[in-house]
This record gives sequence, structure tokens and C-alpha cells, in this order.
Amino acid sequence: MEFNPFSDVFFDDPYETYRWMRDEAPVYHSERWGFYALSRHEDVVAAHRDWETFSSAYGITLDVLSMRTRLDSKMMIIMDPPEHDRLRKLVRQVFTRRAIANLEPLVVEVITSYAEELAGKDSFDLVADFAALFPVEIICSMLGVPAGERQQIRLWTDEFLHREQNDPNITESGLIASAEMFEYMLELAREKRRAPDDLIMSRLATATYDDEDGVAQYLTDEDISSFVVLLASAGSETVTKLVGNGVVAFHDNPDQWQRVLADPELIPGAVEEMLRLNPPSQYQGRFTTRDVTLHGETIPAGSPTVLVTGAATRDPRVHERPDVFDITRGGTTTVAFGYGSHSCLGAWLARLEARVTFQQLRERWPRFEIDRDGLRRVTMANVAGYSHVPANVG
Repeated sequence: MEFNPFSDVFFDDPYETYRWMRDEAPVYHSERWGFYALSRHEDVVAAHRDWETFSSAYGITLDVLSMRTRLDSKMMIIMDPPEHDRLRKLVRQVFTRRAIANLEPLVVEVITSYAEELAGKDSFDLVADFAALFPVEIICSMLGVPAGERQQIRLWTDEFLHREQNDPNITESGLIASAEMFEYMLELAREKRRAPDDLIMSRLATATYDDEDGVAQYLTDEDISSFVVLLASAGSETVTKLVGNGVVAFHDNPDQWQRVLADPELIPGAVEEMLRLNPPSQYQGRFTTRDVTLHGETIPAGSPTVLVTGAATRDPRVHERPDVFDITRGGTTTVAFGYGSHSCLGAWLARLEARVTFQQLRERWPRFEIDRDGLRRVTMANVAGYSHVPANVG
């Protein structure tokens, strides 16, 4: 079998391939694309922990990793400790579980406002008309992006993450979108220095971090722009894909939706099970800095290596009946939001948004039915999920 994450249909159902990889090729080598892949839960977790061997500093997508060049950037996701940890501290306090809990009124207000726009309709698209819209509003309001300009962030993000079939490289329009988003955030960072508020971008403009010599350093406007592009794009994509994957899972498992209708307290556990069954980020790329031998196979130093989240979360060595959607399974996911130093800063925000979304769905549209013929998936660098989930709710 072939693991081809660039196929336009691969993420429709990659799980048979993942099963084969875990059992027969736990250290998979793609000669076609020039990368290795780890698929067992234990190996994926261990690689996340061992950042010195599995480096993020060469990129996290295969198109960038294939250049085999260490990157010079202040974007946390492509940095290794200790530099990564120093910068992460600048925003970590905004994303703690307690801080996110205080944001619940804002999250409820935003999601409710989008739900109310759909009131009275018998059918609409649960992603394109709903779940694609509110996550970027929430994260951008936290960052300090002005109202009325936030949906453009989503459109730019969608464009620079898009990939064409069997081509790992960013498209020309994606490059343009990436540059435009960076320039927009750069100008906004400069504006925040001139007229600060109490939101994340202004805090980054005044925050300091210690370099390796213990000398206090400020972020440049370019650093802030890179920082915020990451936060905004991740914050707008993950929840959209999580919700889309979740509603399809409930449609395909109506007994589990009946459980939610009977007991709304099951929703947080249901969100964890959605993340386990179909994580929005299906893999994370790393770059080996030394030879690694696992299961009798050696990954040479200098190799792009994929940590396959979607395979790890269904590993039967960790989960009983791993392909079954069971919202009472219990426990929390370990790798759906990354692991170790690069665990997702926004994990608790994503969980909160998903919980509120399914509370709204339960209250407003308890009898929804998905039109499976109208389902459309995105084709993105390492993100899996739906762009369209048409539903009948009348």
C-alpha cells in the first residue's frame, strides 16, 4: 500500500492505509516523495518528546522539509527549544485553561450570533454557512484584528494551505495570499505600537523575552506578524474541521447523537472522541538530526519525517475498538493537538468552541440530516476535513 498524503481522495478514508502502516510498516518510507512516517501511538509520542532528534526548525510540511534547510524564523511552530519555549511564554498565559474559561461569554455570543442568522431555514451548510465563519471571528477578536476584516484572514488562510492533487508545494495564489496576510498583519502590528489596546498583538509589542545570554529582547514588527499569522490561521482552521468532522460522525452514528440529545453533559467527552476519531491535523512534519532505528528500520539523519496523528489516535495498542465512535469512551486525546513542547496553544479554546457549537446544534437543530452527496473535503497541506457539509434541519 502507499501512504500518499497529496492525493485528492486520500483523506476521504485513510484508515485502512494507516492500519497497514501500523502493522506492516511502522517505519514507512516513501521513495516517491522522499519522506519517512511513524504511525504507532508510542512512536509518535516519543518523537514529539524528542525534539532534539525530530526537529521542527526545518519546517513542518513536506514541501518545506524537502528543502532540508534550517529556517530562521520567529514563528513558534518552526522553532525548537529553548528558543521556542522563550517565545511561547509570551502568549501562553492567554491560552491557559483558566484564561480560556473566562472567554466563554465571548465564545457563546459569537457562535450564537451566527446560529441566529440561520434561524428559520430548513437547510443550510453546517460548515460553509456556520462553522467556517465564527472561529476566525473569535481568534481575531482576541488578537485585535478589527471587526469587518476578520473573514479575509480565513480566506487568505484557506488559500495558502490549499494544495493541488499530487503536488506538495504551495500554489502561486497561495504564495500571494501568504504574502498579503503577512503584510496586513505587519501593518496592524505597527498600528498597535502607535495606538495599543489590551489585546494579544499589543501585548506582543511590549513584551520581552530573554535570549540565550539572559538579555531582554523585544519582538520586531516582522516577528509579531509571523507570530500572529500562525495564531490566526491555526485558530480559524482547527475548529472548522473539528466541527465538520464531528457532525458527519454523529450523522453516521445516530445512536451517539441520541445520547447527546438525552444528556448534554456528554458533549465534552464527545468532542474528545471527535478529535480521536478524525483529528483535523492528520500529521506533523519533523526533520531528523541523527540516524534513528525503530522496528529494525533506520531513518537516516537529514530525513523529512511525518508523525501521523490520524494513525496514532486509532492505534489498537492504545484504544479498544479504535474505529468505533463512542462518546462515552472517556479520557482525553494525547496527540490530536500535538504533544510535548509543540502541543497546541489553542487546544482549550478549540474545545470550548466545539462544545458551545454542539450545544447550539442540540438546542436549535436536534433532527439534522447530512446530505452525503454534497459533502466536499478540503485538499490542504496537512489538514483534513470538510469545506461543505449540507444539512436538512427542518
